[in-house]
Order: sequence, then C-alpha cells, then structure tokens
Amino acid sequence: MPLSAGDIRQAFDALSEEFKRREQRADIVIVGGAALVLLFHARESTKDVDAYFVKPEAALVREAAEAVADRLNLPGDWLNDGAKGYFVGISAGRVLHDSQELTVRAASIEQLLAMKLSAWRDAIDRSDAKLLLSQMAGSFDDVWSAVKPFVPPHQLDKASYAFDDLWETHHGRS
Repeated sequence: MPLSAGDIRQAFDALSEEFKRREQRADIVIVGGAALVLLFHARESTKDVDAYFVKPEAALVREAAEAVADRLNLPGDWLNDGAKGYFVGISAGRVLHDSQELTVRAASIEQLLAMKLSAWRDAIDRSDAKLLLSQMAGSFDDVWSAVKPFVPPHQLDKASYAFDDLWETHHGRS
C-alpha cells in the first residue's frame, strides 16, 4: 500500500497519540523515499518509512508503530529501521513532526544523498540523488567532502562512482 505525504503525516499524528497513551517520548530520524516525499514532494508516495529510532529502544518504537498500523490499516512495517545498515552517524535535518511525545526529523541532505549513492539500485535512487544534489552548493570536492562522512566504509567505492556519474550528469565533467 503506497503511503502519500498525507498518509505519513496522519500516521505520525497517530504515533504521537500512541506514545502519549504509553507515557513515552520518541525521537526518530527518517530517510529514503519518505523523507523525499515529505521534504520535496519528490513523488506522490513511498512504500514505507525508513527510520533510525533514536529513542526509546527500537522494540518499543516497533510496538507503537504496529499499534498505529492496526488502527490505520497500514502495512505492519510502515515504519521500520531496515535502512540502519546505511547509517554512518545520525545527522538531523528539518523537523517534519514535532509534538510533546514525538519528534520526527529528516536526516540532513548530505546524509540522504550519501545513502542514495550507497544504495544506487534503480532509476528512483538516481532521480532522488539528482534532486538532493540540486539542493547542495559547492564544487565537486566540496559536495563530496560533505557527503563522504555519511557513506558506510564498505560502500565507499560504489558511492564514489555513483557520485562521479551523478555529478557529470548534473554538472558536466568535474
């Protein structure tokens, strides 16, 4: 079931209510398609919300997200931490939802781009990366220097080649 920006916002509202009911506070950082849908309206929808669960522990966030899924008839994994293997540190970008019980931020543009370059699977990743690159100013070296710290070491070659290709497509030869 695709999730639109409105669906995601509604789910965050319900998640906030769920944490209030549980007398808990949560902080999450989202990445991937959901971040691009909410930040830039990059496309109409995404299949899920990839996140890093800052607090409380992941099991408690998953339980609350499952309760929201049941209530709103969403897929059980609408909110997941499946992308955690692509995180190198946690950067905090724009706040997308803020209540007493729940703060949701997007990762920084630099980290979002690093993750897209590390994945570099399909036309959607390439399109997303192009959009993210368009949000950054500076030379090839400046931008790569800002992105590189967020690339998982085992993905560095892949991300570097992807960045070279993306830069050449967007700006011409560096």
